Amino acid sequence: MKAINCLLWECLAIVPSALMAQTTNSQPNIVLILADDMGRECLGCYGSTYHTPNLDRLSEIEVRFDNCFSQPLSTPSRVQLMTGKYNNKNYSRFGHLNQTEKTFAHLAKDAGYTTMIAGKWQLGRNRNLPNHFGFDHYCLWQLSYDRMIKERYAAPLIEQDGGIKLYSNDEYGPDIFAQYVTDFIEENKAKPFFVYYPMVLVHDPFYPTPQSDVWEAPSMREVRNNANFPKMVEHVDKNVGMIFNKLENLNLLSNTIIIFIGDNGTNRKIRTTMKDGTIVRGGKGLTIDTGVRVPMIVYWGKNNNTKHECADMIDFTDFMPTFAEAMNTKVPKEWDIDGQSFLPQIKGEKGKYREWVFCHYDSRFNASASKNAKQFFRDMRYKLYSNGNFYDTIKDPKETNPIAKGKGNAEAEKSRRKLERLFANIPAWKVGDPAIPMCILPEFPLLQTPKNISLEQILHSY
Repeated sequence: MKAINCLLWECLAIVPSALMAQTTNSQPNIVLILADDMGRECLGCYGSTYHTPNLDRLSEIEVRFDNCFSQPLSTPSRVQLMTGKYNNKNYSRFGHLNQTEKTFAHLAKDAGYTTMIAGKWQLGRNRNLPNHFGFDHYCLWQLSYDRMIKERYAAPLIEQDGGIKLYSNDEYGPDIFAQYVTDFIEENKAKPFFVYYPMVLVHDPFYPTPQSDVWEAPSMREVRNNANFPKMVEHVDKNVGMIFNKLENLNLLSNTIIIFIGDNGTNRKIRTTMKDGTIVRGGKGLTIDTGVRVPMIVYWGKNNNTKHECADMIDFTDFMPTFAEAMNTKVPKEWDIDGQSFLPQIKGEKGKYREWVFCHYDSRFNASASKNAKQFFRDMRYKLYSNGNFYDTIKDPKETNPIAKGKGNAEAEKSRRKLERLFANIPAWKVGDPAIPMCILPEFPLLQTPKNISLEQILHSY
């Protein structure tokens, strides 16, 4: 039996052969993998010293996107990714997705796909919400109960397809989710499927993984240590390899699009040494590039000869229309999405060039105005905030020296004027403005977890 963690190149050597014998139809399977708090500096293919052979190999044989932009924080990114809308349209507060929204899972179901989600939820505490948002099947942490009840790693509390289970201390949450994904693929191999896998890794707390030396001591499995972070990154890579191997073994690679992205920058506690000797501090929660410019690797077996790097800008609103084009369907106009398809770029073709990306970031913890609230437009090099601050992101990546109006070179001032015109076309907004109202449908009330509730009480509530 092939080891789960075998390296991808051992499999890829036979990918173009008869093993990829699945009949290609007009609707490719889609597997979207979203790493939690994992910036570009964590992958070897972006210059990291961390060990990520599976992802690095994927980037070598297919497409590595160098300019994918998210939000600086998980919930804002996930809302934007799932709905195809900028946050100024539908973001209400941290840990919540407006229940009237349509998601890419609805799009896939309407196109005839079987859909699933596994991993981290954090979009509203109601066990029926995954189905409401278009997912046929789910295996999730942080669905009905918050992280203070039970963490996501050793011995996690997981809700799955209407049930709930507390796992033993020898079981590891990320592997449970990856196994659920591979089981789903096996069960649905005969028809188009849509997999959304928002990983729980590499979010803090930085606990040991089963590959860590201290894992053999059960008392150490929930001991925080930043030194565990590289092993957590390696485990992301291991789980990606596990899914790839399952697709390869089932002869599904030729008709499956695999996308790996991060939801935002790495935790600011983490400092990563790059191959060139530079030190990169994580930028989670910040609107500088280390907070919003994330890794993105795409594999599509049918285009196996198109390996390349793509410098085109990609925005999280772009995934919905890309999936629609791949599924041979259209996003309904009434959904009012903002993105554009990058499917041609996946194929190695010249697609529609995105001249700018927009960010409306307001974390809104506990439905209050966020001190971090910001808006910006940027092109490939220059960035303009709503307060007028203007930066050269190449020369000043940490954004410490704003360029005064009229003081930049000709290229910079031309870019500033372009970005100013873009601001003129969006609704006026300032820090502290009310966010989009929360919509809680009567049939989906949100659960409030009592502070004194026990795990036994939770398990017996199902």
